[in-house]
Amino acid sequence: MPQPREDAGLSVPAARPAGAGAGLVDRYGRRATDMRLSLTDKCNLRCTYCMPAEGLEWLAKQAVMSAEEIVRIVRIGVEQLGVRELRLTGGEPLVRHDLVDIIAELRRNHPDLPISMTTNGVGLARKAAPLKAAGLTRINVSLDSLHEETFTKLTRRPFLDQVLAGVD
Repeated sequence: MPQPREDAGLSVPAARPAGAGAGLVDRYGRRATDMRLSLTDKCNLRCTYCMPAEGLEWLAKQAVMSAEEIVRIVRIGVEQLGVRELRLTGGEPLVRHDLVDIIAELRRNHPDLPISMTTNGVGLARKAAPLKAAGLTRINVSLDSLHEETFTKLTRRPFLDQVLAGVD
């Protein structure tokens, strides 16, 4: 992590502040209450700023957290670390076959926890209703352009119509 120069007149705390208490506290005493959890490395787009056109070698299934591990990590975060909001990300979370089941289990365990998801929107039209029924609170659709030609050039996939259907 970059450090301020000594001559900048800033002091950098060396460790967690005394009396910071339990939870996620950085060395400046700021308390983190949001958890961002990546569900997969896979994606159905090949965005020019994110991935080579030919794609990447995906992680082995054993290297990606299982649904049980995700549920456990969130439980620890909420019960022991003071997490008060959860954002599910990827890769692209919609490509995960057990996404609805994961969200349903998280909702069962944490009825008041805001659960949001960031998605590229490809496949959202099919899954929006089940995700809502499972307990997803909010969706952020990352959309680079509303112009089909620009979208296709950036994502290397002709899926703008699918994304817009998901937004609808």
